[in-house]
Parts: sequence; C-alpha cells; structure tokens
Amino acid sequence: MVALKATEIKRLIEKPSSYHAYLIYGPDQGLVTERALKLSKALAKKAGETAEEISLLNEDLATSPERLTLDLKTISMFGERKILRVSAGKDLSLPALESLLKETPLEGDLIIEAGDLKKTHRLRKLFEGDKSLAAIPCYMDSAADLKDLVREVLGSNNLTIDSESESYLISRLGADHALSRGEVEKLALYAHGKTQVTIKEIDEILGDMSDITIDDIITNTLLGRPAKALNELRRATAAGLNTAPIFLSLLRQLHQLHKGALSVAAGNSIHAVTKAQRPPLYFERRDNFSHQLNLWKEDHLAHALSKTQTIMGTARRRNNPELEVAELEQLLLTLAAFISKRAA
Repeated sequence: MVALKATEIKRLIEKPSSYHAYLIYGPDQGLVTERALKLSKALAKKAGETAEEISLLNEDLATSPERLTLDLKTISMFGERKILRVSAGKDLSLPALESLLKETPLEGDLIIEAGDLKKTHRLRKLFEGDKSLAAIPCYMDSAADLKDLVREVLGSNNLTIDSESESYLISRLGADHALSRGEVEKLALYAHGKTQVTIKEIDEILGDMSDITIDDIITNTLLGRPAKALNELRRATAAGLNTAPIFLSLLRQLHQLHKGALSVAAGNSIHAVTKAQRPPLYFERRDNFSHQLNLWKEDHLAHALSKTQTIMGTARRRNNPELEVAELEQLLLTLAAFISKRAA
C-alpha cells in the first residue's frame, strides 16, 4: 500500500477499513503498542458483540508454529470474529505468513507489531507491496505531536497550561509515546482539583530526587562504567523506583545523542552541538553529554535505540516487574561494556 499520512493513520486506527492484515512498526515501541491496542478495540467494535481478541506471544508460536494459521483459517465454534495480535519475533515464520495472507478471506483480523524495520526488510516489503495489507509506521513524536498529546490529556482532565510551562513539559518528554502519555497522565492526576498546570507542578511530580539517581544510572552506562551503572540501578530499585522512568530516560538520552551524532557527522564540532542543545545543558550534564558524544557514533546509537525499544516493549507486555529489572540490568551491562571497549 502507499505510505499513509499522519491524519490517515489516525483515521484508519479509529475506523479500520477492509484490510486483511495490519503491520504496525517503527522505532517508537510505545506508539506501536498503543496503536495496536486501539486498532484491536476498533476492529472488535466493528465486529460487534461477536468478537474475540487474542494475543499471541513468540513463545506461543515457538511451541505451536501452526497456531497462527489455525486461528485465522478455522471458523470459530460460536461464530466470533477473531482479532489476533502477534509480535514479529524470531518465531514468526515469514514464508508461512506470506502463504497464509494469500489464502483470503481469513476468519479473523491480524495485527502484527514490530520494531524499526528497514525498507528492505521482508516483512515490511510484504505489507507495503500489497494493497490488501496495511503498513502503519510509528516514528518518534515531534514537538507538535507532543503538544497535541499534552493538550489532549490535560484537556480531558479540565486542566490548562501556559506556553512556557508547556514547552518545559515537552522538553521532558519525547523518547517513547506510551511513556510520555503516562508521564502527562501522572501529572494530570497530581494536579486534580486545580485549573492550571504550572512549572511548579511539573517539577514536583516529574522532577523529584529520583531524577538524580536515574541520571547517574544513564551517565555511568553511556560512559562505559558497567559496575557503577548496575550498582546505582540496584540501589534505585531497592528504594522502590520502577523501570519505566529509567527506560524513558535512557531512550531520551540515546535519541538526543543520536541527533547530536548526526550533526557531528555533518561537520559540526562536538562543542557546538553540545552548546546547541535545548533545553540548555549546564555544568556536569554538559560535560557528560560532550564525553558521551565523543564515544558514541551515529550507527552505534541507532542500534542502541532499537535494542532498548525492543527490550522495553517486550518487558512491558510480559508485565513481570522482576523480569523487567533483570532485562534492564542486562541492557545496561551490554551498552556499558560495549562503549568501555571502544574507549579503552
């Protein structure tokens, strides 16, 4: 199918057309998950009361490779329209999927969630090359997207925000759509009973002392200090801090560094790129950013972003806090060990 514009994607998610299957992919794993959930609900509403929503994990396909075909080709005993959500992991057989999608009509709707796929990726080419299939990209939120998100969430809670406070809030968001939404919703809940959100409320709910701990975790990771990073992480989790804001901060920093690395690759100096950051970096954070930018190159940062988004998305779907911490530990260790070898 042809590339969809943002307004067309929103319309398709809310009122899905007669596509046989949908691929939702991109670097923003939170947005992938949110759109897949909204699309699933919209398809269920379209089918009426006779709809059954089914989520298949990669482990389901690993133990029963034929499960996808059986669910989409077998008529339900009670006549429900099946809506399947599946992740595009190593256990999703692309040859079997290609064959299945040729055998229309199917007895259900298929939604596939994937990470950042290159144009040459077989799965993306399959969906983009067939008019009966929908390919829905999910890229990082722009400032305009974040502004819409802030106004949507605060507006639904009868809250207003002035332009200065809005810009300040947006500067603290952006790496992952779902986590950004969660942060704004948390702020709206905190401001319940008031009429306006100010910088004071933003700092009180989003800028507490945990930021210092998180910054230490991210800084030690990206400067190649694995032992210090893991020690800070264990102290934070022992104190009750969950993994979500740590994942968000890591994604935000990697995204900021990637943009900076691209600017350096275009011929700008590290000093100039660091000085141009908005909001401005001060004191130790400015020096740490310059040091990180000196260590990390754009291709390594792109890979780190993709890996972080994939691990975060998988951890969130499993909904197992202990496993989330273990996977975050492994991610931090991998990133820190990689860059420490480059710095040696």
